[in-house]
Amino acid sequence: MRYSRFRRRSTQRRYTSVIILGLLLFLGFYIASAGAAGNFISRIISPIINAFDNDAKQDGNDDVSTPPDTDLTLPGGESSKETERVTEQIDIAPMSFHAIQLGAFTDEKNARAAAAELQNKGGAGFIQNDKYFRLLAVGFVSEDDAQKVRQELKDEGIESQIYTISCPGVNMEITASADKVNSIKSAFLLWLDKVQSLEGIIRGLDTSDKSAEDAKKDIEGIITEFNSVSEQFNTYTATEESNYILAGLQDLYQKSKDSLNSVLNENTANRVAISAKIKYTYIDMIHQYKNYMDQITNE
Repeated sequence: MRYSRFRRRSTQRRYTSVIILGLLLFLGFYIASAGAAGNFISRIISPIINAFDNDAKQDGNDDVSTPPDTDLTLPGGESSKETERVTEQIDIAPMSFHAIQLGAFTDEKNARAAAAELQNKGGAGFIQNDKYFRLLAVGFVSEDDAQKVRQELKDEGIESQIYTISCPGVNMEITASADKVNSIKSAFLLWLDKVQSLEGIIRGLDTSDKSAEDAKKDIEGIITEFNSVSEQFNTYTATEESNYILAGLQDLYQKSKDSLNSVLNENTANRVAISAKIKYTYIDMIHQYKNYMDQITNE
């Protein structure tokens, strides 16, 4: 199976113990709905941002444009052992992920201090480093959910931004044995489905419907399915020349498993801590996917 080239952000404030004590008064993260997420953030963000009000700004990336489609042709292999070959289209749609940005810092130390406190309260505390150090609290595939949270914050007198992570789509025409065509198609769809299922796990934790132990079992189940895909791909690369598309997909699965295993490595039964870790992992895995799609569409 051969693959061809395809077309197609003042002054640094001292972080005092008064602020830390103030943060400890806040409740945990309950996200029964997008609106509840807004209530949580409104309780947490004021002291965090006020502690760094000369540094944190609300500078969002309002770029929500749809990435251009690309086209990919994957010719089949030349092995005489190949079974009957098929040609099939695989359309992977562009995807946008919408995170609630609570501030954008020029000072990395301030950003990391705020992120640590946010994580202690159940938020992702993910720092998106572009021209600013952006503090992200939670993310959604649905823009409507993110907009509901932002509106809830606005109603509480708190400004926030939606930081959008845009992943390009790809249109692939694959010619190979039927099992390989189906494996590649299934691998893309499975990854997207299982990673998006993290939102349900987070919701279960934050509404107390799911224990930390049960959440870890759910994560283990995802890892098991990812292992199965990885093993299948290993049989392909053992007999065929590696290529950037298959190698990249394998790497995506490995990085995703490493990220999910980091959740299992959390030695705690605290739902808030596990929820924070999964929120962080969710955003991180979306970045992994974006990096992969950017790679294969720019080769």
